Amino acid sequence: MPELYGAIHEGEADVPLMIDDRLVFFTDPARAPELIRLYGGLLASDKMDVGKPSFWCDVAKTLHLLSAGGIDNTAAVLNAVNVLLDLVKASGIKMAHSRRRALYAIADYCTTNKDLTKYLEEEGDHSSRELVDAVLWCVGAVVVKARVL
Repeated sequence: MPELYGAIHEGEADVPLMIDDRLVFFTDPARAPELIRLYGGLLASDKMDVGKPSFWCDVAKTLHLLSAGGIDNTAAVLNAVNVLLDLVKASGIKMAHSRRRALYAIADYCTTNKDLTKYLEEEGDHSSRELVDAVLWCVGAVVVKARVL
């Protein structure tokens, strides 16, 4: 089970739940409707079923796959990278171009392919280290701008 929950309005621009310019995460999913109603903006008008998450952001599994390779049957890497890119963008923290480029490249690859071993072999060890570094940097950027309720 997840340890933290968040909410993102999916649209032209994906907008996460924020309070006072901080990304909001919560430990009890039952609080989602109240938090969205109070602070949701676009989320409040969204018809999302907060009782049924539409995707998971599994950072640990993503880091493992980017380090060791393997087949990503659950789209863990694609989901985590897309969520992290959205959260970093919403945070207002500027990401280095090389990190952004690496994350977009792996997201593009994972949109149509599940074999991360093949990607890492083709791109080389540097790519794996760069991707792990980029994901860890994103996690740090998100944590710095987070508020856990």
